Amino acid sequence: MSAPLRWSALEARLPLHELPAFHRAFLRQHRPELKPDTLPLRRVQQYVSQTLYALVKEGKARRVGEDFELEAEQIPPPYRELGANLD
Repeated sequence: MSAPLRWSALEARLPLHELPAFHRAFLRQHRPELKPDTLPLRRVQQYVSQTLYALVKEGKARRVGEDFELEAEQIPPPYRELGANLD
């Protein structure tokens, strides 16, 4: 099993203009019923935050200070490789 990935580190690796696509991909994986591609960006951001907290409650993520750590399988596949070289 690989080391957990820090949410903030993953976001920092992406150019700012790619963050909305990353957040929508995360919601498509965890909350497809929301139809994230149809949501305004503000709602996407709110649901990402709610989903991260829900993953903590489910034991699929953990809080580290103000950040979150997730296992790679909780990250959408196209973005998992971003965490590969985070040291």
